[in-house]
Amino acid sequence: MTVTDADFEDPAFKAQLEALRQHYLEGLPVRRTAFIEAWHGCVDGGGEAAWLSLRDAAHKLSGSAPCYGLEALGVAARELDKLLSGNAPSRTRAQVAGVVARVQGLLDAAVAPG
Repeated sequence: MTVTDADFEDPAFKAQLEALRQHYLEGLPVRRTAFIEAWHGCVDGGGEAAWLSLRDAAHKLSGSAPCYGLEALGVAARELDKLLSGNAPSRTRAQVAGVVARVQGLLDAAVAPG
């Protein structure tokens, strides 16, 4: 199925998109909790599992958030994903703390009531 510009004007299509967006936003608190728990598990010189969990959470947010109108969250999560990936991934809290705080702040704002 190909989506056309005309589809975006169709009320039923718009309603479907809004329902998907609401469903995503309703699940965001769980993603936020997983992100924070992964961050708390990251210790300098610690095990790789928590760092990979944080990277995975950032990667998923970087791809999904912009699709639901959360562009700034996607950009910040992409920045974190890049820091945690690649040939020389960051594995110290000081290197990533600022970006983590920005992602968390944007998550907090997205899940805040109203």
